[in-house]
Amino acid sequence: MTRRFLLCAEDVLSATLARDLCDRVVCERARAEWLRALWSPELRDTQRTWTGLRPDAWWADRGGVDAEASARGIRTNLRVRETGRLLAPRGCASESFRAMRVAAALEPQPDLVVIAGDTDGETDPAQRYETGVTLADVGVPSLVAAIIRESEAWVVAGFVPRNAAERARLRTVQRSLGFDPTEEPERLMSDLGGDRRDAKRVARELLFDGLPMRPTDDRVRACWLDTPLDLLAARGARAGLGAYLARVEALLLPLLGDSGPP
Repeated sequence: MTRRFLLCAEDVLSATLARDLCDRVVCERARAEWLRALWSPELRDTQRTWTGLRPDAWWADRGGVDAEASARGIRTNLRVRETGRLLAPRGCASESFRAMRVAAALEPQPDLVVIAGDTDGETDPAQRYETGVTLADVGVPSLVAAIIRESEAWVVAGFVPRNAAERARLRTVQRSLGFDPTEEPERLMSDLGGDRRDAKRVARELLFDGLPMRPTDDRVRACWLDTPLDLLAARGARAGLGAYLARVEALLLPLLGDSGPP
């Protein structure tokens, strides 16, 4: 049976990161040899399919989730049992709330929902993605990739220089920032009008000497496909990356029937 994983994300980079890292955790950290084999790059497409809300899409953006919720008449608030008042989740929580309610309304329901997006530095617990999932209370298994602050921070966390030119670029960026962004990606910021800590700017400077960056570029993808998971988890511990990898391992592996010696 091919499992359906519904992926709802802010943009194509966060969607790609969530998908690829999820697959890597299963392939590399499953205890059962049979599961690691089935999740090899050659076979994993026979075991799971990543899907959005359209037949031709492998992920759904916020607009697509909102449109589906509206078309199905799904309410974007809930009534608090104790007070009888209506509560409307806010911020990231509102996005994950709608995604989970939409997932629960699908026929058939997905086997897993993965929600990915930037936090933009939001610290209010009431506005976190995880809060929206809890409030939706639909019983569909879910994973949240809450990226602090920008998706590019996870890319930077996986940057390992391959040659002298890349090592020189990293030294230049370190001097400019006053810290190593690959070791402290959580200190990178959302776009602040040219701030040198802007995660998008730093990623471009490291990977392409300031030129535009696309998630489909092999050098970009190598940052999360080739860098060891343990190194990604350590570097991204305060950027949400370590937490996401741990959630995939704790929730998805048992869901797939993982067992066997560690």
